[in-house]
This record gives sequence, structure tokens and C-alpha cells, in this order.
Amino acid sequence: MGNGRYSDKLSYKEWFEFNNAQRAHYNFVEQVGIVIPVTLVAGIGFPLIASGLGSSYAVGRLLYTLGYSSKEGPKKRETGAMISGISLMAQLGVAALSGIKILRGR
Repeated sequence: MGNGRYSDKLSYKEWFEFNNAQRAHYNFVEQVGIVIPVTLVAGIGFPLIASGLGSSYAVGRLLYTLGYSSKEGPKKRETGAMISGISLMAQLGVAALSGIKILRGR
């Protein structure tokens, strides 16, 4: 893990934990570009449902990050991944319903 000038600054275990935390962060950054617009569109038609699903997504991401950054590494991320994944899929459905509601003029 680590090379160059900083390779001897951390032990292998510390590099492993740092790498896992960095991967969890990058995964969040990749998904936030999808989650925010979907939540905004869903919130136009169904604000309470959208805020609830957005909150559950945030809790799932927190559990994902804490699990991924733990000593067990990627093995502990499943709970958070399931919560955030289910929340996002539900949010996509609500956004679709919100779009239909807007198109129908209700």
C-alpha cells in the first residue's frame, strides 16, 4: 500500500484502513450526483416521502461508511449498502410518480 515519500509513515494496517475510508468517500461522491436531483424531483410532488427516503438514504450511507472504515473492511458495509440502495430505488419510484403527477397537472 502506499509508495513514495509517505510509504513508511504508516503501517500496513493503517494504510488498509486509510484506503477503505478513501474508497467509502469516493463511492459517496459518485452517488451524490444521482441522489440529490432524484430527491429534489421526488420532493416536488411528495415532499414528506422524499425527505423520509432521503433521511434513510443518509443513515444508510453513514452505516456504509462506518462499516467500510472499520477493521473488517469491505465485509461490514452490506447493511448500509442495503439501506441506502433500497432508499434510492424507492426514491427513484417516487420521483417517477412525481413526474407523472406534474405532467398530469395535479
